[in-house]
Amino acid sequence: MVEIVVDEDACVGCGSCVDDCPSDVYQMNEEKWKSEVINADDCMACLSCHEICPSQAMEHRDIHVAKRLYIDRKVSDVLNKII
Repeated sequence: MVEIVVDEDACVGCGSCVDDCPSDVYQMNEEKWKSEVINADDCMACLSCHEICPSQAMEHRDIHVAKRLYIDRKVSDVLNKII
């Protein structure tokens, strides 16, 4: 399982991770107005939240790169056909 850490000092409360996550892993904490992890078990390690975060407040631990390998293979196949 991926461990997700949100740095509350770095989080600017924009909500981009909440809106962007395809697995609804995050929600906004109404009191702190910071993002918080609510469904870590549903994280598929796509890292879309990490990519979109303007303050890079997300840290993902125990990621296995092979989970994203299917994307790399598709891109590689397309590039090989073009070249």
